[in-house]
Amino acid sequence: MPVLKHQIVVHPDLAGQLAGECRFTPYDKRFGFSWYLCPVTVAQEPEWLLVNAEFGYCKLVIAPEKTAHDIADAAIMVIECHLPDDRQQDSDSVSLQLQDISWHTAAKKPKHVAQRYRRALKLIRKCRDRFDVAEALERLNETPLRLYGRTCTPTEGLEGLLLELADDSRRYRQTTPWWKLQWHLWTQKQAPWVRQ
Repeated sequence: MPVLKHQIVVHPDLAGQLAGECRFTPYDKRFGFSWYLCPVTVAQEPEWLLVNAEFGYCKLVIAPEKTAHDIADAAIMVIECHLPDDRQQDSDSVSLQLQDISWHTAAKKPKHVAQRYRRALKLIRKCRDRFDVAEALERLNETPLRLYGRTCTPTEGLEGLLLELADDSRRYRQTTPWWKLQWHLWTQKQAPWVRQ
């Protein structure tokens, strides 16, 4: 069973801007993190905004060139920033490798992603620069959101999942017989504690 990976989803009309850098396939929801890539304008400059489908977490891609590498790196940085500090050795459930990111196209966003994008756009229009946008998005990520019948902030949801995965990883190492651990290593079974 693989570790959780990232999927970056782009509207077909925007995929051409990144076509030379990555290979696109039609989006088919997979187990992992889905990030919708949305265009925004900050201080009259075109930028990219990532909106997470699972928790509604928003991240402005802050990089000079806005390449596919920069966009993928921004998605990974979100996870790295929210990993439980005191549990780094147990935080091996999510891939932090750029080669594990897949690129997809989809003509429509889920309703909650579209709503989150519109809300972020409204905040971004009031900002003077990227630093103002980063602060506004941080506040937005701390604002409760109702998704899948539950209400929590996107930050709480993301950090809660990462902590749960770290707990599952530790429990797996502490309760699995040594021979089974060795078998999983030998068969290169990554993160067998991750439930799909």
